[in-house]
Amino acid sequence: MAIQSMASSRAAGKGSEPDSVFAVVERIREARRLDPNVVILDGSIGAMRDESGALGILPVVDEEYRKMPADLLMDYASIAGSPAFLQAAIDYTFQGFQPEGTIAAAVATPGGTGAIRLMMANYLNPGEAVLLPDWMWAPYNTIAQECGVKTENYQLFDENLKFMTKSIKEKSKAILEKQDSMLIILNTPGHNPTGYSFSEADWADLIPFYKKLALDTGKKVLLGLDIAYIDYCGDPIESRRFLGMFTDLPENMQVLLAFSMSKSFFVYGMRSGAIISFHQDAGVMKDFSNIHSFSARGAWSNGNHGAQELLVKISADAELTKRADIERRALYAVLKDRADIFVAEAKEVGLNMMPYYGGFFIALPHSNPKAVCAKLMDKNIFLVAMGKGVRVAICAVPLKQVPGLASSIKEVMDEIG
Repeated sequence: MAIQSMASSRAAGKGSEPDSVFAVVERIREARRLDPNVVILDGSIGAMRDESGALGILPVVDEEYRKMPADLLMDYASIAGSPAFLQAAIDYTFQGFQPEGTIAAAVATPGGTGAIRLMMANYLNPGEAVLLPDWMWAPYNTIAQECGVKTENYQLFDENLKFMTKSIKEKSKAILEKQDSMLIILNTPGHNPTGYSFSEADWADLIPFYKKLALDTGKKVLLGLDIAYIDYCGDPIESRRFLGMFTDLPENMQVLLAFSMSKSFFVYGMRSGAIISFHQDAGVMKDFSNIHSFSARGAWSNGNHGAQELLVKISADAELTKRADIERRALYAVLKDRADIFVAEAKEVGLNMMPYYGGFFIALPHSNPKAVCAKLMDKNIFLVAMGKGVRVAICAVPLKQVPGLASSIKEVMDEIG
């Protein structure tokens, strides 16, 4: 009998299915290789593109990074991240909305993805379940598998496309009946892939629920907030206001935040971010720093030194901070213009879409998303098929290509049925 793999049984079969996003990216590259002049509409990957199709960047980031001496760019960073970087990440994340009476701490990670991995690895035991939305960024499942934890899903929207807190609450209670701790991932503001953002009313309902759940059960309640798109959902200060609502939490409840420089500073390839949290007890926060630093050493050792120093430099200089804010808002304005056109056209032609309030993506429900995307590829429109529909990376579609896109998608969806 031929041996198919030398890997352990736990690893058998991993990677047999290609990543849904990067598989589309490869198809685009192949199409351009075959015909360099082909006109492609690329709505695949979650990276901001300018009107020429080039990567959207903050010029101040590019300029300041290129000024850095080699030792800052190439030397090892500390395992947890430098104190200056960690404080800059905390300050940038909260911007005045750190809950009163709490102590905040952070540990450097390779992007927001690294932060999500630490959440799953360190707050659940092997075989326990993390609670995820039914509409979600697919790598959450991959990370869970890598960490040896199971997944359960809550329903994000009801049949009328209204936010469904009932499902979140029922699933949370059910998990704590089986486990001594629960971790739920809440991707907001600017949820990937739908663009939904929890409202203040949503939080005013959920926060008391989780407080009571922690007090009633005496078990550990962890809320993992993936806030990668927090700067692209309206006013960036107002979008952080909900963070200040997490006051007077029970001692057995903690909020974990995934901070990403990839989105906030458009440095995707530098892989820099942090897991951030807060608690009223200094001992809990010391433990937080210790366990995540230990895991970092065992997973990726340390982070990108140049990216960390870049955040420190920009954050410490008022003029550089102002420039970064202005440049970021300019790119957000472009993103909003694209989304506004698509949403208006979708409404006009009757294309069903999930509630969109901001962020890089728009989601369109369909029972056969793979067939829809395959048919659209024939028209050189490249989108991503997800479990429950089609994802449009509106961040990557030049404004001139947005008109007519919703109509093209509607035609294909109607044809497939």
